[in-house]
Amino acid sequence: MSYKFKSVFDGKLAHEKIVAQIKKAIFENKIPPGQRLQSERELAESFNTSRVTVRSAILTLRNSGLLYVKKGTGGGTFVTRDIDETKISELLHDIIQWKNISIEHVIDVRGILEPSIAYYAAKNRTDEDIEKIWASIADLERSFHQKETFQSQDEHFHKALADAAHNPLLSVFQSSLIDLLFKFISSIKWHDDEKESMSLYHKKIAQKVEEQDTSGARKIMVEHLVDMRQMLGRYSLEDVLK
Repeated sequence: MSYKFKSVFDGKLAHEKIVAQIKKAIFENKIPPGQRLQSERELAESFNTSRVTVRSAILTLRNSGLLYVKKGTGGGTFVTRDIDETKISELLHDIIQWKNISIEHVIDVRGILEPSIAYYAAKNRTDEDIEKIWASIADLERSFHQKETFQSQDEHFHKALADAAHNPLLSVFQSSLIDLLFKFISSIKWHDDEKESMSLYHKKIAQKVEEQDTSGARKIMVEHLVDMRQMLGRYSLEDVLK
């Protein structure tokens, strides 16, 4: 059964009111993830407004990641099953450009966030989480001689650690921050000794998380981030950030 929206009529703030109603219906699970919305015509009738206004509201929700469009047979506008965290990292990237935030600021925030993630991962992890963390480390070591794959697997380790904390907000912040950082430093060609250092720290952190040693996991993560900062200091960030 289609969700029944309230009339907004055309006029000032009609677009915003439609966006607000659809968001509310999604967040209250009245329109669950994966469900298709009514057609533009049906929505226009439900809201008692024009299709142009409805189309504008739908575009706003698509740009925010809450809705997506599927073409072809069985197509239409659907509620996304999960907001793409890339959207958040893109927004953060724009803010950084606008506010003239430096890579050092990004690294500082990482130094605040990730030790806490390691702490909560050690506290809340499950056996399945541990398997994923160790698997990401194994994948990292297999990718030592592949620059792009290595960076991707390094990213996977930190995301697996955040997932083990079982705090969705921490996972969103961490994932967006890591995505952002790797966009900035993607040009770096890490030396073998640097890759080995990263892998060693990952193993130490994973061991502490597996042992549920919260203070130990946090301590090793701090050491890992200090080591990363020192490694980054060997490179010209002006060239890296181009």
